[in-house]
Amino acid sequence: MERRQQLLEILRSSPEPVAGSRLAGMLQVSRQTIVQDIAFLRKDGYPIISTTQGYVLEGGTKTSCRGVLGIVHTPEQLKRELEILVAHHVVVEDVFIDHPVYGRIIGVLDIATPKDVKQFLEKRANSMIPLFSEVTGGLHYHTLAAEDQETIADAKAALLAEGFQLVDPN
Repeated sequence: MERRQQLLEILRSSPEPVAGSRLAGMLQVSRQTIVQDIAFLRKDGYPIISTTQGYVLEGGTKTSCRGVLGIVHTPEQLKRELEILVAHHVVVEDVFIDHPVYGRIIGVLDIATPKDVKQFLEKRANSMIPLFSEVTGGLHYHTLAAEDQETIADAKAALLAEGFQLVDPN
């Protein structure tokens, strides 16, 4: 059985959240591999929720519409980007870049509310580590989740209206 399928089966069968480190041990991979697998599964439509106790598979089946947003902006525009997406009821599941040496690098975000935006920006303000977009001249991608594709399209239109440069993710 493929590792990601094993991961889904573990989450489906668990009555409680499963810590990333525990999943890594069970599947004999690094915690970073688990984070990446979770991001790929979310992109494929599985409603995996991150909690302080671990990961939970809500309902066990695909439910949300998903799309990828390619965008270019400065670090100063980060707050506005996230505010627009959240205001349009879009969840920003992750951020990723295609690094010329390391390949795809993914960071799990799960930003869905104004409070999430505030917490993320506070964490960012207290970190010396550059944003992924600072490594790529502003270009980065997000996996977005929403009730339907129209909601995602409306959020993208709002970003365009505010002057953000969108990039075809393909």
